[in-house]
Amino acid sequence: MMKYSEKKISRLCYGCEALGGKDWGKFDLFALQEGIEKSIDLGLNFFDTADVYGLGLSEKRLSKILGPRRHDFIIGTKGGIQWKETSNSRAKTFKNSSPDYIQECINKSLKRLKIDVIPVYYIHWPDPKTRISKTFEVLQKLVDQGKIKYLGCSNFNLNQIKEASQVAKISFIQMPVNILNSPLPPSYSEFCKTQSIKIVAYNTLASGLLSGKYNANSTFSKNDRRSRLDDFKKNNLRTVEGELNKLKHKAHKEDLSLAQYSIKIILKDLNIESAIVGIKNKDQAIENLGWLENQSQ
Repeated sequence: MMKYSEKKISRLCYGCEALGGKDWGKFDLFALQEGIEKSIDLGLNFFDTADVYGLGLSEKRLSKILGPRRHDFIIGTKGGIQWKETSNSRAKTFKNSSPDYIQECINKSLKRLKIDVIPVYYIHWPDPKTRISKTFEVLQKLVDQGKIKYLGCSNFNLNQIKEASQVAKISFIQMPVNILNSPLPPSYSEFCKTQSIKIVAYNTLASGLLSGKYNANSTFSKNDRRSRLDDFKKNNLRTVEGELNKLKHKAHKEDLSLAQYSIKIILKDLNIESAIVGIKNKDQAIENLGWLENQSQ
């Protein structure tokens, strides 16, 4: 079994939400597997998933793709979102971080991932019906029992992170950070420094806005969440088009794509330990990871 404390996580983290096969448009499992393999070849060792992604399917597929190597990588997964399948294509979800449900979540994630200990376990979203202290008291017990290595908070505000830290050792937080509209608040950086908490950025490419692929004429299928997101409505795309063009110009001056430039700026902030990117194929792996070794952080 790998000693996670001795392994430094890669600057980029593979976001496995699309591996659940839902809500990101056209899905090609073989191409995505090639993207994972190429990412590993390029030095990535950190994977981010959640039990709700594909209603457990993302965890199962990640375990199958990694095979016996799954013990050699740092897998972060998230729980605390309960779901109920419906006759529609989308399941009904709601927040549940009650101690009993969280214990059930962890046991199921361990089984789906086929591992004995979860390297990093986040509560996906704070549950307003459950006291944070109650949730993290049971999580700390599960750390002590050896089922979890490190604990994390995802989408928690600073006061909520502080509350969790009073009853458990929080090692990671996950929050949206990108150069378009989600900067990292200094207050988070300062607190995380004092507590030795690693910050993992997600939505680094703003759901694809910073990939440079979309404009006001772009359309999305009903099985792609961007058909519902305000940022991808035609009027909003027209509004940000000027800012995107400015960023593309800055990227071009550094001989980088817009995606590469966006990732580079985020990782220049050394308060951010790793940035999650969604990689659907080998070419995206090369674009997002291939240039990193030549960059001074």
